Amino acid sequence: MAEVDEAGGTLDESVHRSATIISVCVLLSRITGFFRTWAMAFAMGSTFLASSYQVANNLPTMLYEMVIGGMLVTAFLPVYVSTKKKLGEEGGNEYASNLLTMTIVFLGVVSLLCSIFAPQLIFTQSFLSDQETMDTSVFFFRFFAIQILFYGVGSIVSGLLNAHRDFFWSSIAPLFNNLIIIATFVGYAVFAQTDPTLALWIIAIGNPLGVFVQLAIQLPALKRNGIRIRFHINFRDPAIKETLSLGIPAFIVMITSFMVVSVQNAAAYNIADNGPSIIAYARLWFTLPYALLAVPITTAMFTELSEFIAGEDEDGFKSAIVKGTRQLFFLTIPFAMFLMVFALCLVNLYHAGAFTQDHVEAVAVYLVFVAASLPFYAVNTYLQKTFSALRQLHRYAVYNIICTALQITFTLVLATQPWPDWHVGMAIIALGDTLFFGVSDLLCALYLHRTYGDFGVKPIALSALRGLTFGIPGALLAAGIIIFLDNFVCPYMGNILVSLLYIIIAGIAALAVTFGTAIKLKRPEVAPLANIFERVIAKIRR
Repeated sequence: MAEVDEAGGTLDESVHRSATIISVCVLLSRITGFFRTWAMAFAMGSTFLASSYQVANNLPTMLYEMVIGGMLVTAFLPVYVSTKKKLGEEGGNEYASNLLTMTIVFLGVVSLLCSIFAPQLIFTQSFLSDQETMDTSVFFFRFFAIQILFYGVGSIVSGLLNAHRDFFWSSIAPLFNNLIIIATFVGYAVFAQTDPTLALWIIAIGNPLGVFVQLAIQLPALKRNGIRIRFHINFRDPAIKETLSLGIPAFIVMITSFMVVSVQNAAAYNIADNGPSIIAYARLWFTLPYALLAVPITTAMFTELSEFIAGEDEDGFKSAIVKGTRQLFFLTIPFAMFLMVFALCLVNLYHAGAFTQDHVEAVAVYLVFVAASLPFYAVNTYLQKTFSALRQLHRYAVYNIICTALQITFTLVLATQPWPDWHVGMAIIALGDTLFFGVSDLLCALYLHRTYGDFGVKPIALSALRGLTFGIPGALLAAGIIIFLDNFVCPYMGNILVSLLYIIIAGIAALAVTFGTAIKLKRPEVAPLANIFERVIAKIRR
């Protein structure tokens, strides 16, 4: 018998409906995100200034996740769903209001301290480099530190909306952030030559403004979903204690993530002045298929996983783990190969202004190697949500500690060697991600197998194999088309429009061969894509 959601539809219908909404919103956000990155590439290129900006911009995210973000992302939703089920809507609102008030006070203080101690925090990302060259990063970070507060409040607001299966505003909100940042980089480019100080101030103010708008745009949806916030603090709330108990292992997970990123940035700075910006530009393409394919699945399924645990439905929980993991492997394995094939074309889209041909090649090389980690990364984020819903995040934290030690050792021992070609060191940094997520996925799977028995390892492995089987022909066809067009029609290097045209032509062919065939054969793993495709066709026919 099919599971039924609160709206009366089956679980599959609910998840597919939610995933479709998220996918469309994420696609729109990513389109504006591309123009945001292009504006940055045009204005700054892959230079030391770009690295200074990236370090200062990424640090608030890392600090937020380390200090409280892990707890909010992984613990809030399961506890809120459980509290609402036990105490009703009013009880859920009281818990959310209490946690939101505490978060505002705590992160407000943290943001202020981070701004004061900016030089010391920037040092954690550049300890292998001369600190006298870090003044610009310090300047930016003093302004960007307030983003920590905005991220925290935004996470709770998004979690509340997601718990009510209202995924639209939390998914579309980054679009408005992107628009403001685009305007910020345009402003920087206008004044960079005539008034460089003003240009830097434009970035310093525009960046946190974009994050604030991303939060503010979601607030009206709270009232529409019957969520009433009453600012107060109650340390005796048992739901807060449960959140904190889940938050401790989440804090450990974020500490390990912070350590890994810090070592990656420091090693990249040591290899090349623009090393961190190379990583940042590559990850923007790396996270595109993750955002379009994995985020809709993991976000929608996290709500369902939490509901299954709250309702003590072990069979539904096990089925959701297997279904989500199978879909993630099947969808992301082909896209990992596509990223490798399209790397040069994709990065060449940034080839304008200060972004040179050397920058294109350096970022493309890194993208090829980091792409290998995409399937393991996507599944790992889902497993983290799984362990959170299961109230076993402490085990996931232990696995993270093990994998962090492996990756840091791997990076520091190998990436910092005096290789004849410095691209080798950057490639080693990228491969460290595959090591981390691959081992972590394996450890998580072993625990689930011991706990639940044969919960679906064979079907998961079969879906991964199918991902390879369907993906290889599509990747090879795309590579052949690009090589043919580049050699016999028009070279694409240095030409943004030609690169875009080749991406479209070869991309459509690759998608048709890989996923068109899978949809035609009615493979269950491709159901999210098939659902989106069917909805689009239905709208066109109207």
